[in-house]
Amino acid sequence: MILQKLCLLGLFSPVAVRSLLTPPNALNLEITTNITHEIPSTLYGYMWEDINHSGDGGLYAELLQNRAFQGVIPGTQNALNAWQAHNGARLSVTSKTEGVSSALPNSLQVQIPKVVFGPVGFENTGYWGLKVQEGWTYNGSFYVKSDTYTGSITVSLKSSRGTVFASQTLTGVSNAWVKLTFQLTPTVSAANDDNVFSVILDGGAAAGQTLYFGMFSLFPPTFKGRENGMRIDLAEAMAATNPTVWRFPGGNNLEGLSFDTRWKWNETIGPLENRPGRVGDWSYPNTDGLGLLEYLNWAEDLGAEPILGVWSGISTANYSDLADWPIVPEADLQPYVEDVLNEIEFIVGNKSTKWGKVRASLGREEPYSLRFIEVGNEDQFQEDSYAAYRWSAFVNAISAEYPEMEFLATSFPSLALNPPYKRIDFHQYDSASFFETNAFFFDTYPRNGTKWFVGEYAVTSTNESNPLGLITQGRLQYPSLAGSTAEAAFMTGMERNSDVVFASAYAPSLQHIRNYQWTPDIISFDASRMVRSTSYYVQQMFSSNRGTHVLTTNPPSDSTSVPLYWVASYNNETEVVFLKVSNTGTDDLVGNIVLDFSTPGFATAISLGTPALSPISELFNISNTIDEPDQVIPVASSFSFQDPTRFNYTFPATSITVLAMQSLNFNNSG
Repeated sequence: MILQKLCLLGLFSPVAVRSLLTPPNALNLEITTNITHEIPSTLYGYMWEDINHSGDGGLYAELLQNRAFQGVIPGTQNALNAWQAHNGARLSVTSKTEGVSSALPNSLQVQIPKVVFGPVGFENTGYWGLKVQEGWTYNGSFYVKSDTYTGSITVSLKSSRGTVFASQTLTGVSNAWVKLTFQLTPTVSAANDDNVFSVILDGGAAAGQTLYFGMFSLFPPTFKGRENGMRIDLAEAMAATNPTVWRFPGGNNLEGLSFDTRWKWNETIGPLENRPGRVGDWSYPNTDGLGLLEYLNWAEDLGAEPILGVWSGISTANYSDLADWPIVPEADLQPYVEDVLNEIEFIVGNKSTKWGKVRASLGREEPYSLRFIEVGNEDQFQEDSYAAYRWSAFVNAISAEYPEMEFLATSFPSLALNPPYKRIDFHQYDSASFFETNAFFFDTYPRNGTKWFVGEYAVTSTNESNPLGLITQGRLQYPSLAGSTAEAAFMTGMERNSDVVFASAYAPSLQHIRNYQWTPDIISFDASRMVRSTSYYVQQMFSSNRGTHVLTTNPPSDSTSVPLYWVASYNNETEVVFLKVSNTGTDDLVGNIVLDFSTPGFATAISLGTPALSPISELFNISNTIDEPDQVIPVASSFSFQDPTRFNYTFPATSITVLAMQSLNFNNSG
């Protein structure tokens, strides 16, 4: 998520700031049947990396934080993050006893005082709380051993004040690791998230004894019932935008803070006990419970085409000094190239291949579909080595084995290299005015064979003197309606020029409001609640109302003096014509819409705008928040018109609108 200032490098050309046009003046807009080009199916989707606890503590449904003590230093207080003692038990994380597995060497040591009265044990507070839902079945497990204790263990979901919602008593502790499993089904929902997962021993029986615990897990029901799957509400919200592309696993989090701490695909597959996890690039440990298979299954569940990011020989060791990032020398790069070839074989190889056989052993015999490989992330900051050898080393080796693959570069456009950058991943975070004034950048981009993936973009500030002012640690922000209309203006340009822009992804995707590194984000959440931002609804409106082909309009969107931005499209399967319009101004604007085809005299509209009674001061700043999640939501309506080829429509101030019309006699003249 390092920011690309393409405007400063001359790759963006700002257009003139637009003046306002207010009623009774109106814009005359003709939608023709002239098709300019086909719209790629991959145009709208998601960029993914574990930032803001978007994975662990977010989309990944695991409820227990620090479940296997990964990425911590034994013996430190930090190693006990999210764990707390109950009634005098002494807790510490140790590696002095053999761990659950070689991948998970750390264990929770629990020492019971010699004198103790009543139940004793420990609790996990989850990811800043736990949702307890009546009727849900929570599936859990943990490993335990003790040289002396052979009594029972009671696990429960309870409030921090002691109200028990569900519990189960387990037996079977021995002097070797044993995995105990359980199910908890609350009969009543908790009033809030201030709840814990509790592990309790009988104080009298356990007094003076020591137990070791490892690899805890507690899952609520998951999206589509997948084992080790996704949190239902967040998954359903993401699926509801109908994404058709999924870029993963990052982002900076792919690269690692060192070569050894990069995202290693082969350490994210197989049983959870065999996944060591790592300290990610965003300051917290990653369990890698969301691993390569989970990502691929999730892409299939979404109906999205994966864009696989592969490590390109660079690590983000020092964010303050881009020139100081470690880079693998050319002579040492080959083992990392081979690692990527193995990863691709794991994904697409048949089960007779070495890594295809491993995939099949993990329950997936059929190869996955994979077409796009992205080499690295934001390598424009290390362009010399990328252009000199890193890009070609990966592309040439992969192409030799998999000639059907298509590659994305992560640097500035170039056709001069061999192999050339034919597809590039471009990132842009900036102010609302930047996105509005650059809504037409792609209109004049040369049609030279280069395709763009706008792989990260968002309005991050409304402060023109500090366009990145909202990107801070500890100061939560949400996308504003005004920022979202500017993003929509830019999106009309991407769709209108989707012969050049083959994919896009707002970023970041998710943000836990209790611990985050980047703000604003498209969806924010806590342990039980979530909020769809205004930018979320823009993505949903654009992606769920897709044409198959772009239509010419008169005038073109870039030839007026009003703050309206639009794109028209036609779906040749449903014979529906869409008009997507962003009004970034502070006045209602009237459009006289003329159609070069006939309709039944009926149209539908979905509009996202300021509630009617909101004061003018909120036109710019209004946002959906975790406490007020529905301040701005899409409103659907329908209307009829007497002449089946024309109608008037008022586009509200600071709004996004999608109009849909059934065509009766669409004759393509393009």
